[in-house]
Amino acid sequence: MNDRDATHAVGRDAGEAIWFNGALVTIKTPGEWSEGAFSLVELVMPQGRATGLHSDPSDETIHVLDGELLVHIDGAEQPARTGDTLAIARGVAHALLAVTERARVLVLNTPGTHDRFFRLGGVPATDRDFASAPPPDFERTRAAAEAVDVRLLGPPPFSSTSVDQTSG
Repeated sequence: MNDRDATHAVGRDAGEAIWFNGALVTIKTPGEWSEGAFSLVELVMPQGRATGLHSDPSDETIHVLDGELLVHIDGAEQPARTGDTLAIARGVAHALLAVTERARVLVLNTPGTHDRFFRLGGVPATDRDFASAPPPDFERTRAAAEAVDVRLLGPPPFSSTSVDQTSG
């Protein structure tokens, strides 16, 4: 056993909060805690917010806590509703679109790289009010993606009438 605590506990509204291109990311378990084995983040997206098409250097498991997403995985779209879980293999192209007023999901990545990506690409959230979220910063997103080997493959692959905001 290393010097880390044997357990890591974080409450519902606790954790490191980050604004990332219109989404609120809360780091629940940073990759450092597990020596890079995994990271766990909570992601809250407002309706119409979409990720660009991308692939990750890690396996990604998404569990929908509240709301609904439309998920584009390797050329096909499928809904993900409250209680649904999706696993996406590393390297597979995918994108997410929030279709309800808010979509709140847990994202588990193995190995644990997502917390670093969000820290590098976002800004600390001093509050959780979406009205005060800073505008997207695509240059910062590109630099963060390069630093952690996330491949940005293009714009969101969803109907343009469904997308109000994108993460790059």
